[in-house]
Formats: sequence, structure tokens, C-alpha cells
Amino acid sequence: MDSAAARRLFALLEQHSPGPAEHDYSAEARKLFATLGEGDSASYHDMDALWRDPTTGGIIFVGNESAARGPLSYFKAADITHVVNATDDLPNFCDGGVKYMRFHAAHHMRHSGDSRSLLDFVTPLFRFVDEALSAGNNVLVHCLAGAHRAGTTGCLLLMWKEALSAADATALAQQRRPVINPIGTLPQLLARFEALRRTSSAWDGWEREARAAFEARVAASVLGEAEDARLEQVMTTDVL
Repeated sequence: MDSAAARRLFALLEQHSPGPAEHDYSAEARKLFATLGEGDSASYHDMDALWRDPTTGGIIFVGNESAARGPLSYFKAADITHVVNATDDLPNFCDGGVKYMRFHAAHHMRHSGDSRSLLDFVTPLFRFVDEALSAGNNVLVHCLAGAHRAGTTGCLLLMWKEALSAADATALAQQRRPVINPIGTLPQLLARFEALRRTSSAWDGWEREARAAFEARVAASVLGEAEDARLEQVMTTDVL
């Protein structure tokens, strides 16, 4: 897709996007919990690892309210120093012990109505996450269930880190956390970002970083087997 076609796509997305009235994502999370309670929930964890930096070993986790509650000792054990709260109705449970950022994924049209403001909307998120990863620390992105708002934010981060399309990022995210499910207006955020990557010069730098990260993964494993085993246990263990 050339830049002119991408700009036309972005304009169409903006034209047909709904206003600020969005899903009640907390209600959707409660419906999900009810479904899990009725069936096999063995594959549902409080948090799962979505991406690991090939140079520093820093990890992006996506999780639910239970993971977000900590306690702080759990965050320290999991090397989580930064938390992205993707809700507007849950508190920052361990404020003062870790760094917090609110990312209002559900209200992306309210905060970023055009391509320029969309870049302004996502850039602070990327900088916040990179602040942790560059130091070898981990990030938790959470909402109530870790499925919709946080799940979509995780997909957005995969698009950025791996230079993926919205469809490929969502598929990869669902492999790593099957409950992830962008619904409501959330898929539009991913589609708008995918259109943005075709028109913004900022994307060139992100793509170079993604290519370098891929090459680093191919070249060598960052962590030894013992550390990998420890992290695997952290990644797949529910918060007590």
C-alpha cells in the first residue's frame, strides 16, 4: 500500500469510527469470568508473557486485576518495575512501589481523532515500556480480565516491536495469551495504527529496531537455560 492509499484508508477509518460511546469493557470481562467459571479455565493465567527483549531480556506481560493487585513483593519477584493500567475504573494498586501509566485504549478516538494525534497518543506508551525494557526490567499491562483493553494494548506493542500487521499481532498475542480478544472499538485502534505505520516517518525507526531485535534473537539466546526455566515458571503461575 502506497502512502496516498494509506492516507485514504486512515481518513475512511476516522470517518466511520463511532464517537466516544464505547463498550462497557468491565462488563465484558465479567461475562468472560462467568464463561471461564462454567468451563475449562486451565489455560487462563493471571498474566502471560507476550514479548521479551532479545538484548536485555525485559518482558512485556499482559494480565488481569489479580496480577495488578500484586502485592509489591510479587512484582519484585517477577522483576516488574512498570505497570500500564489500561482501564479508567481500576486503581493503581501498588502506586509508590512501581511506576504507573494509564493508557486509555478504549477511548482512543476521544484522545486521538486524527493521524497526528494518534502518534501523540501511542508514543508515551512506547517510551514508558521502553524505559523498563531497556534496563532489563519487566512491564505488566493490565485491565480487569487481561483480555480486551490490555490485550489490545499488548497487540499494539507487538505491532510496534515486531513491525507486524494488526492481524498478525493479534494472532501472535492469542498464541501467547489465548484470552486476548479485541472487541468493540478496540480493533479500530489497531487498524488506525496499521494505517499510521504507512504514513509516519516514525515507523521507519521502529521497523529498524524490530529488524535488529529479530536478528539478535536469531544470533543468540539472551538468557541461559536456568533463567529461562525460572522465567517460564513466573510467566505461567497465577498470583496467589
